[in-house]
Amino acid sequence: MSYSLDYPDISVYEMLANSASKFPSNTAVNYYGNKISYKELLSETDRCAAALKYMECGPGDHVAVILPNIPQAVMLFYACSRIGAICDMIHPLSAVNELKDYIASSDAKAIFAFDDVLHNLAFLSGSGRKVISVSVSDYLPSLARIGFRIRSKNEKTIETHDTFKSFILHGEKQSSVLADLSYTDQDEPCAMLYTGGTTGKSKGVLLTSRNFNYSAIEAIDSCGCLLPGDKLLAVLPVFHGFGLGVGVHTVMSYGGTSVLLPIFKLKRFLKLVEKYKPEVIAGVPAIFGAMIANDADVDMSFVKLVISGGDRLPPEMQRRFNDLLKRHGSQAVIRQGYGLTECLSGVCLMPPGCLKENCLGVPYKDNDIMIVDTVTDENCAPGVKGEIIISGPSVMKGYYSEPEDTDAAIKVRTDGRTWLYTGDLGHMDEEGYVFFDSRIKRMIVTNGYNVYPSVLEDIICSCKGIKECAAVGVPDELRGEICKAYIVFESDNEEANSHALKHVKEELALNVARYALPKAYIPIQSLPRTLLDKVDYEQLIKQG
Repeated sequence: MSYSLDYPDISVYEMLANSASKFPSNTAVNYYGNKISYKELLSETDRCAAALKYMECGPGDHVAVILPNIPQAVMLFYACSRIGAICDMIHPLSAVNELKDYIASSDAKAIFAFDDVLHNLAFLSGSGRKVISVSVSDYLPSLARIGFRIRSKNEKTIETHDTFKSFILHGEKQSSVLADLSYTDQDEPCAMLYTGGTTGKSKGVLLTSRNFNYSAIEAIDSCGCLLPGDKLLAVLPVFHGFGLGVGVHTVMSYGGTSVLLPIFKLKRFLKLVEKYKPEVIAGVPAIFGAMIANDADVDMSFVKLVISGGDRLPPEMQRRFNDLLKRHGSQAVIRQGYGLTECLSGVCLMPPGCLKENCLGVPYKDNDIMIVDTVTDENCAPGVKGEIIISGPSVMKGYYSEPEDTDAAIKVRTDGRTWLYTGDLGHMDEEGYVFFDSRIKRMIVTNGYNVYPSVLEDIICSCKGIKECAAVGVPDELRGEICKAYIVFESDNEEANSHALKHVKEELALNVARYALPKAYIPIQSLPRTLLDKVDYEQLIKQG
């Protein structure tokens, strides 16, 4: 297939190496003032790659990375590509049983875990798997590192695990093992991110160097204003397609700076905006909502690009944030994008200056988007709602070890092309702008994360003393939605119900990531029903 943009036939590691060759002294990563140049980042990445080889990791092996936005996560992503391994990016707040499933299913050869979550990996004791403890303080500037250790309660040496420092020392001693390595095939997986996809069952999404490189080049083209040296405030997590694909790899592809922020806290976020003056801010609506709610008083005259993704941007939030930008000196307007983990990050972005409400923008040059009838699969006319489907080089290789789910999501249509069926409903106008309408499957989006109610309901209903339940997403100004669980108990006995609810919370904590837990548990005598005797979720949402 011919493309309109020029894409190099290289791995993601080589994409980084190209930028290091062009811009060796540019800052690649800024971590609380520790400015790591492209030359230094490439050198540290090579040390990581050599250390992984020392641990006998190689082509096709999975390496689990359970880290927030810290330099080690960036290095490990590119180091895995250097040796042909697959970097499994996993949410540090994943529940214990989720971590068990992720690590067992991919047979991860090495696990790099944020030291605060090592207690959730106790099940690996005696398994023979290599677990490396990683501290957020290792790459802090000297004074900040000392301050962190004084304040931290978790800065104890964990004797049962190697540390990242000891791990990377092996790379210094074994650098010769990289001499005979050539770049890996751009169509082989280099990373795996986890998603519920369109079914709610957590699955590993296999993404290739082609996915990352093409997505980055298309994003640079679509943004139209990114220059070497431009700084992006990277608050979106690296275990999220938007965070890894845009906040890291796109930035590394144009020679920019990724200003890493491990966790979003508004005061810290605004302080970094004020201190480092990023030209680019990419976030989810919850971040922009928090800035509006607190009337963030910070100079933004240097901001030339603001991108919103991960969830629908409400029109009122769009208007109010554009006003906030203008009042604080920026000529930019917020630009909504659209994508999903199955195509890494964005495939669609509002053009510069576009103010259409509920608009996802126009497709990237080499990605096509169509709207099709959910029954007949025929193309919908402009303005008619149907399923959003995507074809192009950003579409995933498939779900890991899930051939049936892969076949359900990726289909060859009568035009002979391969299309990803997103499970999202939308429409396209006469000008080719794409609009989001709703989702085919029940799903809650909170702070940009997908939560599947059916998963919560299955766990809750499996607990003793629970008759039935319904989990719904209730609108929330800052988070988009929050999850509430309406529960019908088997008994009228308050003490018995209290014990049952305690058990529910314990089971959810073991099996569901922290961000997906219900914010409220509401006892109810019976669930409302439709005329067809189905649970009336809309009525529960209205109840709030």
